[in-house]
Amino acid sequence: MLNKIVITSAQFDPKIFEIEYNLNKIENLAIKASQEHQSDMIVFPEAAISGYCFKNKEEVESVAIEKHGPELSRLSKLCTKLNISIIVGAVEKEGNQLYNSVFIIEPNHILFTYRKSHLPFLGLDRFVTAGDKAGDVFETRFGKIGLLVCYELRFPETARIPALQGARIILQPTNLPQGGESHPDFLTRARACENRTHFVSCNRVGTERGFHFIGRSQIVDYNGDILAETNSSEEMITQTLDLTPCEYKDIIASPNERELYLFRHRRWDLYSTISSKPDEKGFLFNNKIEEKQ
Repeated sequence: MLNKIVITSAQFDPKIFEIEYNLNKIENLAIKASQEHQSDMIVFPEAAISGYCFKNKEEVESVAIEKHGPELSRLSKLCTKLNISIIVGAVEKEGNQLYNSVFIIEPNHILFTYRKSHLPFLGLDRFVTAGDKAGDVFETRFGKIGLLVCYELRFPETARIPALQGARIILQPTNLPQGGESHPDFLTRARACENRTHFVSCNRVGTERGFHFIGRSQIVDYNGDILAETNSSEEMITQTLDLTPCEYKDIIASPNERELYLFRHRRWDLYSTISSKPDEKGFLFNNKIEEKQ
């Protein structure tokens, strides 16, 4: 298991329906990251192969790819050639189901799939099936990696679950439009800091069918400090990250005086309310405040 990673977040403007254009762009950026920055891993936006702002299910079906189809096989060969890992989003088809998926493609034809489980009523996500896992952990050559997609950043459980399972870095491919500025302002840093994991987001840019995407991809360290951030144009950012500190969730500021045990201090026995069945509005049953007798 490798304890250091040179990681790139590759922010670009995918073209809806233009799979060949997007694949060429992904390949060229991966080659550039490998040759110019010696990157071990490159992260691309959500739905980077397909585009996002679809109007109906038929449009979504027209760009759906299969896990073992030619598109990912093509990228897999590049990963092996460059010794780089590619994380990229696409519409996935399996049987009669469509998913908003992200693929981890590693050298030597190793392939993992994460299917977005929290779906907003927007674009592509209106026409796909939700994944059945909240956050997920994948055993890679860099150890355990967590994945969540775009909107899922608003649900802290999707980052906490992989962190509790030992993920040392969490990746977030996203399509973040105007109005979502709170994500890079606050939420990426919070997810990194509260879990003491590195956090890498990759957004897209450009305008697609009237929706403007803001960019601001980030690489955030386990303290919640932003190491690199893009602007609103096509751009790549790269950082070398030491993954070892992310294994330790204790903060010892002054021995025997100021000690924080972020995971051991969790009162998991008090948190069952989080997974209780809510009412039709999403609140808990019997959530009225009891009157003091």
